[in-house]
Amino acid sequence: MLTFSHVVCRPTEAEAKAELQRQLDNADWGAVDNLVKLQFAHAQSFPHDLLALIRERMATGHGGFPLVGTPEQVADGITQLHHVGFRGTTLSFLDYVKEFPYFRDTVLPILSARGIR
Repeated sequence: MLTFSHVVCRPTEAEAKAELQRQLDNADWGAVDNLVKLQFAHAQSFPHDLLALIRERMATGHGGFPLVGTPEQVADGITQLHHVGFRGTTLSFLDYVKEFPYFRDTVLPILSARGIR
């Protein structure tokens, strides 16, 4: 079983959360609402707070599992996915070229030490 995730990994939790908020502040909400409408056309019975969460997750990572925080916190999130039975996850980044090297250098060693990678 596989899933997909959106990564915002920074040296501090505050920096990661600030980046996630920056992404939300700059989202194209018209496009997000259209996407949500298309993918959740029959979701009128969803609770309002769940629809709001779906909308935020679609804006930042197309609905993927959020891995937001320090390298250790991101590794913890991937570890949780592993422990509940996921055998892998795709990873999305807002700017792959800029962000992946930090992820590679800081998160992957933690996962290797845990025997997950």
